[in-house]
Amino acid sequence: MFESLVASLGAVDILKQEDSGEIYVSDETLKVPDFRLVLKDGTQILVEVKNYYQKADAMQPFELDGDYLDGLVRYASVMNTNLQLAIYWAKWNIWTLVRPESFTSDNEKRTLNMLKAMQVNHMAALGDYNIGTRFPLSLVMHADKTKPRAIGADGSGMFTISSVELLCAGESITDPREREIAMFLMFYGKWSYEVVPTLIGDDIEAVEHRWLPETDNEQGFEIVDSLSGMFSSFYRFATQEEEKIANLRVDITPGSWGALIPDGYKGKALPLWRFILEPNYDPGTENLDP
Repeated sequence: MFESLVASLGAVDILKQEDSGEIYVSDETLKVPDFRLVLKDGTQILVEVKNYYQKADAMQPFELDGDYLDGLVRYASVMNTNLQLAIYWAKWNIWTLVRPESFTSDNEKRTLNMLKAMQVNHMAALGDYNIGTRFPLSLVMHADKTKPRAIGADGSGMFTISSVELLCAGESITDPREREIAMFLMFYGKWSYEVVPTLIGDDIEAVEHRWLPETDNEQGFEIVDSLSGMFSSFYRFATQEEEKIANLRVDITPGSWGALIPDGYKGKALPLWRFILEPNYDPGTENLDP
């Protein structure tokens, strides 16, 4: 998933598996991380990827063997390259990219809680950002009034769709690019889904599929999700069948998700808010803010 995510965001020039192929090391304590990334500005980073599912305790910290982390750090030092750890918090569908010094020493273990990981998250360097818009987002299927559309005695009914309309906060979305963006936000974002029928008497007028945020902060918009979160939802949908992994590979066009919202985009019927989250400490030091 991480490999496909990074390629789809399009903020790196090169992504290479670092731990593939034969390797000879004189120091057996060195640990080879998963990937080497070359960013657009020429910066290289080594990335170790971890999948973490918090079971009973949804806020349980991520834990790593201290010797293992030290071995990764030593390998990065020998390669004169920075190391970062990409952690997928599976229960929350959240990616964080953190530096080794973000971890806390706990005897022979190194630990990191999710809230701190979010504070010192470097995913923006890979092209990630959060997206917000007005709500609700709606897909409305209008009934063909020339054909049967009545509700039966058992409460069920059939109708023929005459047209499909996309709406943002009640305003019709007609621009092709905005319709594409809206569909991605609907299907892969974190908003709650509901179905609302419109009836006149016993006749079906329309059926609205509606997506809403769980909380309205009365600011005129709400965050739908991050690009990385939406991509991960898409990836899970594409690789699973009946809750089982059916395929680990998804055909990805490099940069496709990063190009979903063009630079300089100005919304018409679909206004968007984009937030690039920077890590909450001075990149030149190891001092973390509380």
